[in-house]
Parts: sequence; C-alpha cells; structure tokens
Amino acid sequence: MRDFSNLQWPEAPFGAEQRPFGRRWDMLAAFAIDWSEQAPGLREVPVAAATVYLRVRRHGSAYDISGDTLQIGFRAAVLDHLAEATNLLALTDRALTRARRHAVILAGHALGEDLTRMMLLSTTPLRGAAGVAEAWTDRSAKGRGLALMIDTSAEASQTGAALDMPTAPLPAPMPDEPARAATAARTVLARALAIGLTAAVHAGRYRWEGTFPVADAIDRAAWDVLDPANTVTTPPDTTGRAPTPVET
Repeated sequence: MRDFSNLQWPEAPFGAEQRPFGRRWDMLAAFAIDWSEQAPGLREVPVAAATVYLRVRRHGSAYDISGDTLQIGFRAAVLDHLAEATNLLALTDRALTRARRHAVILAGHALGEDLTRMMLLSTTPLRGAAGVAEAWTDRSAKGRGLALMIDTSAEASQTGAALDMPTAPLPAPMPDEPARAATAARTVLARALAIGLTAAVHAGRYRWEGTFPVADAIDRAAWDVLDPANTVTTPPDTTGRAPTPVET
C-alpha cells in the first residue's frame, strides 16, 4: 500500500506541530474513498482513500481563501494489490476515530454509504467507522465534544460553492505502476478537498471569489509528495498509537 502525506506525523494530525500549519488550529477533516471497477455481482473494494485537513474557525466570520493561499494538510493511501484492502480500511478507520473527537467539522459525500461498505468488507471491527456511521444518521444532533458532521450530497448539496470538479465519485481502476498510484492519490485527494471546501462554505467557514481551482490547489500542495519517483510502499501502522517524535 502506498502512503502519501505532507504531514510530519500523519497518525497525529491534531497533535504536534507539523507541516503545513506550524501550530495547532481548529480543523475540518474531509474524507473520500474511491472504489474499484468490478464486474456485476462482485463486491467493490476501496482502491484509494484520502483525508484532507483544512484550518477553520470554530466560531466567527468566514475566511477569505484562494487557490494560492489555502493551506492543505493531507494523507492518501492507494492499494498496490487487492489483498491490501484491509490495511486501507484500518488506516481510514483510525482517521475517522481521530476526526470524530478532535475535528471541528467532519465532512463526506454520501459518507454513510462508504462506511457501510467498509464495515461489510472488514474482517475486524471498525470502531471509528461504526461510531461515525451511528452519528451520521442524525447529523443535526451534534454530540457534545464531537465534530459537526456535514454530507455534501445532502444538506450541503446546494451551497453554491463554485468548484472546478465534482464531489461525487467515479469508479476507479486498480493502479498497476507507481505513476498510476500517484494519479489515483491525486484524484482522491482532489475529491476530498472539494468535499471539504463545500462543507466549509455550508458551515460559513470559507468564502472565495469565482471558481475555486481544486486540482491546481492539490498540485500546489502535493507536487513533491505525488512525484512518481518519490512514491514508497509503507507498512501499515496497526497499533493505533501516534508515533513518538525523535529528539534532535
């Protein structure tokens, strides 16, 4: 499984100081999962999954943003083989667990359907997905200390947010070489960003002029990380614990 991130500690996105934010901020976490193309009667499997983190205000006026100024934190995982689907599900489950408790806003596009697929496919319990799925069914009732949850296919579908790409997914092919893995990561990251931006407008946290260049913003934030020459296969972290920084 290939892991792409611009976060210093991707298992602790709400904790220690890390690129690109420099210090702790209130965050919106947007999730996207791209599923495989399968023949009729075969179960879909997740090919790529991404979480995009955007700095937002917990309360108050909206930020004026642009494609040139928006700071984006991200992590994306792409399968090398179908057998790695369990690892991708576990990584996404940990991100959901953290976002539910520590993000100001948790956003997805028809995320309830993705969560149901995840729990059906996984051979082990996905507590993060289960917790978010339970809350997702009644998003208007925000629990104390939990993220505000926004579905861009439902309550945020008519925000008027002008983007250069849709938030809805398309079937994704399984990458068969590093360059295609980087392309799959770029695609799912762009969709996660589109979801996050739409949710931020719906919640009154962002505004911008004209059409927001989602694809360009991802290329600007991730050009070095998504260079096929720099792709690496990363063993999954199954401990669920944040890494300990090394003293220098």
